[in-house]
Amino acid sequence: MLTRRSLVRSALALTAAPASVLADPFPSRPIRLICPFSAAGPTDALARQVAQLVGASFDQSIVVENLLGAAGQIGLERLTHSPPDGYTIGISANTIQTIAPHLNKLPYDTVKGFTALGGLAGFPYGLVVSAKSPINSVQELVARAQAAPGKLIAGSAGVGTGTELTINLLAQKAGVSFNQINYKGSAPVMQDILAGTVDFSMEVISNAVPLAQAGRVKVLATTGPRRHKVLKDAPAMNEIYPGFEFTAWFAMYGPPDMPAPIVKRYSDALLAMQKQPEFVKFVDDRGFDAMPAPADELARMTVDELARWGELIARMPKRQS
Repeated sequence: MLTRRSLVRSALALTAAPASVLADPFPSRPIRLICPFSAAGPTDALARQVAQLVGASFDQSIVVENLLGAAGQIGLERLTHSPPDGYTIGISANTIQTIAPHLNKLPYDTVKGFTALGGLAGFPYGLVVSAKSPINSVQELVARAQAAPGKLIAGSAGVGTGTELTINLLAQKAGVSFNQINYKGSAPVMQDILAGTVDFSMEVISNAVPLAQAGRVKVLATTGPRRHKVLKDAPAMNEIYPGFEFTAWFAMYGPPDMPAPIVKRYSDALLAMQKQPEFVKFVDDRGFDAMPAPADELARMTVDELARWGELIARMPKRQS
């Protein structure tokens, strides 16, 4: 039988216990995954795959929330101001974390404002036109732009995105100008490509591959260092314009100052996910390359690429407005 003294001792022991002992083990409730781009786009598709597989390994639901606007800034600003308890995470890309800071004034620091959790996938971009377009090569596209400066319509996923940057790189390499329209994500760009109201885009390869295989778009070139493993008939851009190379990657981040044990849970889960057959198939089907980077490696990549892109962009001509 418990005496009054033993009850008091038990109560005092609980009061003195560390918060980590008293707190529920992580994760004990659903997790929110912020996707800063539109539903049905490549970032959203990858976010939902992560939510399914990591959620299953955590035995907890992960709910994707699409927060659109300002080329990802709206969603990432929400992420950087979220509690660092692991219950709000986000998907981002090197275009947002390491390139956008050199192109626009951002409301957060892309290094100090986030906690790196792990890599997901790497990818080039593809120059796409509608399957019904009369344009069949990069050279034909450039010739049309030379004949009618500023008339050819180029659609990008938004200011500061890889699509905007690669469209401007093409304009600079070819010495032409386009009528560039910045959308809020890739999905509406591709809708207008298919409808014929936009002449071309530089699209994330995961958008280009299934549409090309279905005969709905033509991929005139890709931006990786060599021809793409799925689209081998399309030249690499650097075959046409030497030095034109652009690859990107997706990764997972959390708010700043996340506890190390929670960061490790995510890092380990993301590394394990890379080996799961379902994720391998997802990556291959979209023409991605696996990018199994633990949290510390992703943090270094973010810092290194931020510096590298700063040097490259400083040497580039100013973006076309």
